[in-house]
Amino acid sequence: MPILYTAGKCCIFALNTYHRGDRMSARLLIVGLDGADGRTLDRASRDGTLPNLAVMRARGRAWALSSAQGATDDALWASFQYAADVGEHGRYSHEILTGFAVTEEFDRETFWDKLSRQGLRVAVLDVPKCRQPRPLNGIHLADWLVHGQYFHSRPLSYPEALTDNILARFGAAPPSRCAYQSAALSDDDVQIVRDNLFRAVGQKRAAGLHFLSAEPWDLFIIGFKEAHCSCHMFWEFADSAHAKYDAARVARLGNPVLEVLKEQDAAIGELIAVAGPNANVVVFSTTDFAPNGSILHLMPEILERVNRYLGTRASERILLALRRLVGRGTRRAWSVFYSDNVAALRVPRGPEDNVRRYAQRLDMIAELARELVDVDDGLPVVSAVTRPAFEHTGERAAGLPHLLLHFRQNICSRAVTSARLGRIEAPRPDNIRSGNHEAGGFAFAIGPAAGDAMAQIKSMKDFASLAARVLVRREQKMAATG
Repeated sequence: MPILYTAGKCCIFALNTYHRGDRMSARLLIVGLDGADGRTLDRASRDGTLPNLAVMRARGRAWALSSAQGATDDALWASFQYAADVGEHGRYSHEILTGFAVTEEFDRETFWDKLSRQGLRVAVLDVPKCRQPRPLNGIHLADWLVHGQYFHSRPLSYPEALTDNILARFGAAPPSRCAYQSAALSDDDVQIVRDNLFRAVGQKRAAGLHFLSAEPWDLFIIGFKEAHCSCHMFWEFADSAHAKYDAARVARLGNPVLEVLKEQDAAIGELIAVAGPNANVVVFSTTDFAPNGSILHLMPEILERVNRYLGTRASERILLALRRLVGRGTRRAWSVFYSDNVAALRVPRGPEDNVRRYAQRLDMIAELARELVDVDDGLPVVSAVTRPAFEHTGERAAGLPHLLLHFRQNICSRAVTSARLGRIEAPRPDNIRSGNHEAGGFAFAIGPAAGDAMAQIKSMKDFASLAARVLVRREQKMAATG
């Protein structure tokens, strides 16, 4: 049996003391900590606050991942499962130009589909933002304990009976208050939400241990969602740079973000112990986190002013006259859904637009956005402008937003103003999320392949090639040597 060193609910796996002969429960165990802040994982694994990740760091590898500025968790998890950059898979949010992204992806092949087709035994439990399960050599559960459910009625699974089995054995998901806007949380609310997140970790841990122990797996993937919810809801407890940071409240209630990570760390230790001493194990987060900032409530009027301003410029009036002459409608900039800390714009290009003229229009929109300042502090509200449709490559890159307006952290402006667009104001939302995603992520790895194979993982799309190197090539080598 594994030796568990307990401190509260924390347990540390001991690879050298776990004996089941050479048998492993998983040749490759992948644990996804959805939304866990990469910088916190780095720091807390260095100082021992997260003891199981500290052991992974000491005995294996630990490194930072990279992601595009403004990449959503929907895009990053799509890159993970499809082994593709966002320009190739085209999912920049759960809503894309043609509708709900995941409904169009049922026929798209994941990397574990390919491994299953090669005869490898696969278990996939709650990979976030995952397309609907379909037949494979193993089991697949989607949308049980995840942040942002795609299939809202109930979890989906292959085989279908797996859903009922899991709900009966481990229970339904606890209540969640993690939404784009919600009422401010009282001290009692904080405790209730935190306890529900603890409960969810326990349910996922129990299910993971149950299925991991049930049979030997070639690939076992399990996702934990609780850090995602805690970082969105409680980032003001974790980051002293947050505008709402309250040292007295932190002293009174603690840091729920770190407490949730400690619960997950304990679960990780038990999963690793059960996976076996020769298992390859990877634990990762998708992004970093930072104080949220949003002016989405002002964007409809901002966009109206931008289009109005463009329409008054001489060059644009000429284009408008040409479009009317040939019976074409106006090509106004318009928004597509993205996230509360980033606005996404589409700026359609007409056949009469040459490359230079179109580029000038994009430049002008970006310039107008950067000029907007908060009426209270006089500082710009747009911290950066990126252009995904032009910065990414791939067959679906053209469908990505043309412009992303990244909002400054720690703002929720009642009004903004600029010389060319004037003053724009609207009622603030009741309470925006405390934290939001930032480019980053972090990973840990132990096991026989924790050297060169792990070192090649730089972004979310690289985990598929890792699985192929660890699992498929070994099978080929064994077959060749007879």
